[in-house]
Amino acid sequence: MGPVAMGRVAVALCAVLLLGATACGERSEPTGPTARLYPVTVQSANDRPVVATEPARRIAVLDQPAETILEQLGVGKRMVMRAPAGRVDFVALRRSHPDLIVASGDADLRDLSHAAGVTHAQVYTAPGDSIHQVEHAITQLGLLAGAPIAARALVRRIEAQRHAVDARVAHLPPVRVFVDTGFFTTVSDQSLIGDVIREAGGTNVAGAAAEAGPVDSSELVQFDPDVYLVISDTGLTLMDLRKNPQTRKLRAIRLGHFAIANADLLQPGPRIGEGLAEVARLLHPNAFR
Repeated sequence: MGPVAMGRVAVALCAVLLLGATACGERSEPTGPTARLYPVTVQSANDRPVVATEPARRIAVLDQPAETILEQLGVGKRMVMRAPAGRVDFVALRRSHPDLIVASGDADLRDLSHAAGVTHAQVYTAPGDSIHQVEHAITQLGLLAGAPIAARALVRRIEAQRHAVDARVAHLPPVRVFVDTGFFTTVSDQSLIGDVIREAGGTNVAGAAAEAGPVDSSELVQFDPDVYLVISDTGLTLMDLRKNPQTRKLRAIRLGHFAIANADLLQPGPRIGEGLAEVARLLHPNAFR
């Protein structure tokens, strides 16, 4: 087992045993058919506690990844409002009478405050800036929705995929990667995709210095990545990059070291383990033959 996998053991145990606590050891898992689980308290991504005295029965969801988690937990029928395509319809939200509102950790705080005000429901914001945080969100949503066993199964599946990837890449030299999320905008190490790159055996050339907005041509030349990785929803192709004077001189583009990662697998949800496995294969194809 590689060093990353060893470090994960404690993470996995914490994620699958977490029952209403913000850290391991604060509460043991109930056993037996009559064991009490509620009341339970979980901590949102915005550091606000959410207290559940019983499983949420009417759930309003404000973003797609959270909706996917709840579907996978088997509580989709309890969603009285699904993720909106655009702005939140607060009139519809109020009329849905939710007892729990779920959003991503980067949701607009003003929207969340207004949503809580018009519904008087509790708001849970799901963390998602790392694979561990995604596992944590799944575990906590499992508690809030009364589906802790399903949540543990989802986390175990992700952990199995992490372990499988680590076994393949732990002893390989890291691949230097530039991630293009569209218009030369990249990701930092403190993001979910940045975390995936690291666990997949890569080094994000933008690293901690990455900021919102496009990277200019001089920075791209300085980065000189081994692999140019684009996210599928950008629509970028290798031909596009070879036509562009900003990118065609990059060694990765000249040599065809170009890969496309499926955007749907890199969302903060139950398929993040699949996303990790895909990125690892793209960066280390020989290790997965």
